[in-house]
Amino acid sequence: MEKENLAREEIIITKENLPSILSEIAVEREKKGTSEVLIPHIRKVRKEVEKLGDASSAVQLYQEEFLSAQHIVMEEKSKRLKANPIRAAKGLFIMESTSKTMEKYVGNKDLDPVIRARIFRFLGRYADHKGQFNKSEVYYRKGLEYFDQSTKPEEKFNRLEFLGFISYSLTKQGKTEEGLDLAKQTLKDFDKSDEGKWLKENNYYAWAVWKSGIEIRTAEHITKKKDFKNADLAKTFLTDSENILRMPDGTTESFRLRLDELATVKGLIA
Repeated sequence: MEKENLAREEIIITKENLPSILSEIAVEREKKGTSEVLIPHIRKVRKEVEKLGDASSAVQLYQEEFLSAQHIVMEEKSKRLKANPIRAAKGLFIMESTSKTMEKYVGNKDLDPVIRARIFRFLGRYADHKGQFNKSEVYYRKGLEYFDQSTKPEEKFNRLEFLGFISYSLTKQGKTEEGLDLAKQTLKDFDKSDEGKWLKENNYYAWAVWKSGIEIRTAEHITKKKDFKNADLAKTFLTDSENILRMPDGTTESFRLRLDELATVKGLIA
């Protein structure tokens, strides 16, 4: 998807072309530096989707906007002392506004159940960014309920992401051992559970991004807390992250955002 296409004036959305447009957006938002162009495009698409009365796709587009805004925050964080606080604040503002809108959809029984359950993932992530870790844990556990009950690997894999976020919430609340134990078990599940194997086989990119996210966030917490007891664990996590952040064909460019995050945490240890 070219940038000039993202900014085109007219967008015609149909039920037939919507899946491919959503897929294009999902690919584009993972590229570094695309958020400012992509967010207006997402809003244009969402406006047309709302005319179709497709609430599930509308919420999915709010989720895409949230992720694009979160990437703005991540990009600025990776710059450390050279970060642009105004740009980071803009990203947080968009995350706040989209999360508030998504929360209004939680009670909508017409939503696809997976999309409705994943709303809690975004509510939790915004709470994390606000430092409200008790609150984020509650959100994550609400979303986890659906995926824990699912018997379909193509749905159940979402539980791995939720469990990873819960482990983060726990460690940030000072429940270090509980959080680390959950992180270690979840990382094993990425490799050994049916849903983890399914995700790795069918979407290696998501598998690697989610798994490395747990490792990088946990290692950052251990390092910043000067938790010398778990320093070796942090190094092990970062090493594994570096190993898996490459596609099966050996390329790494699609992981640029996560690799920048990894480099930032490694810089704290050096």
